[in-house]
Amino acid sequence: MPLAFEGVTLSVLIANLPVSPYVLRIVSSTASLTRAAGKSPPGAAIKAPFDRTGLARPAIAVITTLPFNRAPDATIKETVSMQSTLIRWTAVMLIMSGLVGSAAAQEPVDPSLPVATVNGVAISQQDFDFEYQQMIGQMAQRGQLISQETMPMIRKSVMGRMIEEELLFQDTQAQGITVPDQRIADELARVRQRFPSEEEFRAALTELKMSEADLKRKINRNLAIQQLIAKLVADVQVTEEEKKSFYDSNPDMFKTPEQVQARHILIKVAPEADETRKREALKKTRDLQKKIKAGEDFAALAQAHSEGPSSVKGGDLGFFRRGQMVKPFEEAAFALQKDEVSDVVETRFGYHLIKVTDRRPEGTIAYEDAKARISQNIKKEKDSKVIRQYLEGLRAKAEIEVQPVPQPPAPQPTDDG
Repeated sequence: MPLAFEGVTLSVLIANLPVSPYVLRIVSSTASLTRAAGKSPPGAAIKAPFDRTGLARPAIAVITTLPFNRAPDATIKETVSMQSTLIRWTAVMLIMSGLVGSAAAQEPVDPSLPVATVNGVAISQQDFDFEYQQMIGQMAQRGQLISQETMPMIRKSVMGRMIEEELLFQDTQAQGITVPDQRIADELARVRQRFPSEEEFRAALTELKMSEADLKRKINRNLAIQQLIAKLVADVQVTEEEKKSFYDSNPDMFKTPEQVQARHILIKVAPEADETRKREALKKTRDLQKKIKAGEDFAALAQAHSEGPSSVKGGDLGFFRRGQMVKPFEEAAFALQKDEVSDVVETRFGYHLIKVTDRRPEGTIAYEDAKARISQNIKKEKDSKVIRQYLEGLRAKAEIEVQPVPQPPAPQPTDDG
């Protein structure tokens, strides 16, 4: 089993050091080890079909670019962190179990042999296999389909990105770009800090067949490329006219849906529970309802009696929009006026009492509130174009040789056809 801390393996941290080849496509020149270790990047939100209350529809949570009309919801983030950790572990286990392996795992290949050369510098089979596994892990984490049919395309994409990384690093050397030793030491320390002990950090390096010197070299490469990218896009600007034009041309992106803020009290009962257990849970809920009607404080009762994670906050769920909660809960909450309390609501989680504490009508985000994020998105697009053109120029001048990459064997037919 891969060694990890907070659900993130060292290999994931390494693959996502600042400006890894996998962020070059979007030119995320400010990527950090903190975000690589499982935290959301700026301008990203969790698409979560459930929140920390456990009320949401079951599905896979994924990281996506934040729409302008979807503000980050604190209610969503906590619970999704647990599910995203599970997804990360699933991806890692998929790789480690060999269900999605490298070509080297499928047929014997000397890991030291080059799979490509870039201006005479070799990209080894071992390095290629490592990056390939990281790509597979990231795709699995996002819930993307991985099949025998898609693997050749994935392998081609990984090879292309490794070549681009090598081209950029060689260019940093040609331009005399260097990374201070202290900067490398600081990044290495940040990786170390993600592990409970030095022993586990060392064990993880051993598992990856990587020395600390190897890790430092990888950090140096990525930080050098980061400096190069920062230099290339330093003069990229976004004008006021560009921001306003984007805002005016995309009105639907800035519409905000109706939202309610609510507290709830949950008395859990499983759908398959017997009638006796259901009657007991319903009676407990009715008794609490009577106390609320008698004037007792809803938040205090939720803190004392609710069996959901939000009980520590007096049942406060924050603001949510339609589609985030299971249907019976959503319908009851959106039918309530501010400060109104629902009748008993039954969901597959049990029985609820809901109190709406605030409402936000449907509206539109003002340009002044949106323009900073608009600027960030336009800047990323422009940066990406600059980097892409620069890479095309490097490729045109480079001598690149790519060896045929061994393909995984085709799936064997089963006995039942």
